Amino acid sequence: MICSYSKEYAVSAYTGVENAFITEYMPISSGDAVKVYLYGLFLCVNPALEKSLSDIAETLSLSEEKVKELFSYWEDFGICSVISEDPYQVVYLPIKGSTNSKPRKYKTEKYTEFSKGVQTLIMGRMISTGEFTEYYEIMENFSIKPDAMLMIVKYCVDRKGTDIGYHYVAKVTKDFGMRGINTVEKVEKELSSYILRTSEIQNILKALSVKRQPEIEDLTLLKKWTEELGFETENIVFAASKLKKGSMAKLDEFLLELFAIKSFSKEEIAEYSEKKKEIYELTVKINRALSVYMDVIDTAVDTYTKKWLSFGFTGETLLFVANHCFKAGLNKLPLMDELIEDLYKKGIISLTGVSDHFEELKKSDEFMKKVLLTAGVNRRPNDWDRNNLALWKSWNFSDEMILSAASIAAGKSSPIPYMNGVLSNWKNKGVYTVDEVTETKENQPVNQENYNAEYEKRRNRAVLAAQKNLDAAMAIDGFGGVYSRLNSIEKDLAFAEIAGNKEALLALENEKKSLNEKLESLLKTINLTPADLLPKYACSKCNDTGYIGTKRCDCFNKKV
Repeated sequence: MICSYSKEYAVSAYTGVENAFITEYMPISSGDAVKVYLYGLFLCVNPALEKSLSDIAETLSLSEEKVKELFSYWEDFGICSVISEDPYQVVYLPIKGSTNSKPRKYKTEKYTEFSKGVQTLIMGRMISTGEFTEYYEIMENFSIKPDAMLMIVKYCVDRKGTDIGYHYVAKVTKDFGMRGINTVEKVEKELSSYILRTSEIQNILKALSVKRQPEIEDLTLLKKWTEELGFETENIVFAASKLKKGSMAKLDEFLLELFAIKSFSKEEIAEYSEKKKEIYELTVKINRALSVYMDVIDTAVDTYTKKWLSFGFTGETLLFVANHCFKAGLNKLPLMDELIEDLYKKGIISLTGVSDHFEELKKSDEFMKKVLLTAGVNRRPNDWDRNNLALWKSWNFSDEMILSAASIAAGKSSPIPYMNGVLSNWKNKGVYTVDEVTETKENQPVNQENYNAEYEKRRNRAVLAAQKNLDAAMAIDGFGGVYSRLNSIEKDLAFAEIAGNKEALLALENEKKSLNEKLESLLKTINLTPADLLPKYACSKCNDTGYIGTKRCDCFNKKV
């Protein structure tokens, strides 16, 4: 085709609608059905717009399935034809004089008396043709008799007033229809039951502190609770009183919980409610200990607290773990969950067991901190360090030998991996005492004189002084993040060095330089320098000063 309308021209042009559609089909069809037909007609005369099924659905604020359903609706009348499902394609057929036209799905005359009756009931406004059509369709789809439908509408008007919106009426009538309540006798029985049990529903709503009148949907729930689940009404009211923020939906969830554990009496409900309250209160305390705030506590209860309690942990133990997590920087529920899972797998559940385990970890960390400082690494131990220490211990090395290896590794670009190499070499050679360490180019022996009592005293004093300075620095806003990254970057540098990745090594060294500059700037605000975070020693023989594991004493020309 040589010529066609532009999209802009198409939008500003006109779409013709046959009068037969307006007079014959529009009055008996819903608003959505008319929207779909007219928009499809518009696309027929403006093919340049190229709209897909999803585009049509989005434009008309309908689902794709609904659009398909409505095109099928028009197909039933013979005024359009769906010729392809994928891609979805519809062909429009002529209406006036069409031999394909089918009879209407139902005759509106069939509902003449019903229409008059509905308008009489809903006196506060005029009922539109579309609303009438929807009522007709509900009756057709659910086989609801007109007189039964009028009874349902009257119930709705009695509840909401004579200017009631048709959405509420449609919702209630569909609910009746789906439950097979479609005759006058069945509707009367349902409404009579509702009226008889209104006082029961009112008592439940009062217990829930819900300020509204009973609805027919409430009766459906009440029947479920009493007939299906087997609760007595007085016990349902009692259960409702145990909910702080009540609603019929929340009560339904609560009763299903009670039903699952077969708790039906007031005593059983009270006991379960108390336990549930305790779990919620425990969860709040745990969050507070972790400095975690949550708008909705239910998620934490269901995801974490209930599981931890099922493992056998007591509330006291969980709070102890939470306080430990906060101090260790693990102040998030998923991180605490990982620790709890680890303790559970190790069979450490009691408060005493957990306390002893943490004390052992503390001692281990204190020794590892000493190892790191000896190796010239000023940071807190991390999981990688702890795993290394456990490995070295499993090789049967004493603390003295591990410290000897740390002293040898001091000054290396990656001290801890270097220590691994030294200790592995000693293990392979069967060297397990300081006296057995052979002095080589890569591995110089530790001079025993440097480990005398006076040196140890000075060394410990130096470590405490450095730790005091570090604690003061940690109070500076932003220091912790920089310091933490400087600690973790050592591991990254070690891996890059081992892998021989020069590009990564250079990038990490640049990052480390930038972090050190930032660290120095922050420390200046409290008159400290990075050197103040390292334990400074003085040789017990010559008083020559330096930093543990980084300087050779002039007396022995050995690392101190």
